[in-house]
Amino acid sequence: MRSQSRPSPNATAAADAERQSTSQFPEIERLVETEDFDRINKSFTAAYEELERLTKAKGGMGKSRDAKKAMKAIERVMDLLRELLKVKYQIQEGGKVGS
Repeated sequence: MRSQSRPSPNATAAADAERQSTSQFPEIERLVETEDFDRINKSFTAAYEELERLTKAKGGMGKSRDAKKAMKAIERVMDLLRELLKVKYQIQEGGKVGS
């Protein structure tokens, strides 16, 4: 018979996984919680504008191609942040996530 005061190994592993999953990305969590995107918007805008400049500058197709890939990465990060906010709002409303 197992002691009732000790959690099962499965319960302990689940609790550890929960703690780890909630603390893996503290900056992103803070961004989504506070919705204070000013700093990141300024950084992304500046980087995106510089990358746009590089795509139009003469100096080789490789740089232009790499700049376009970086621009796409910034767009994807912004899409991800918008999706995280959407999920946050759905959870707050008590709705189903992904509906």
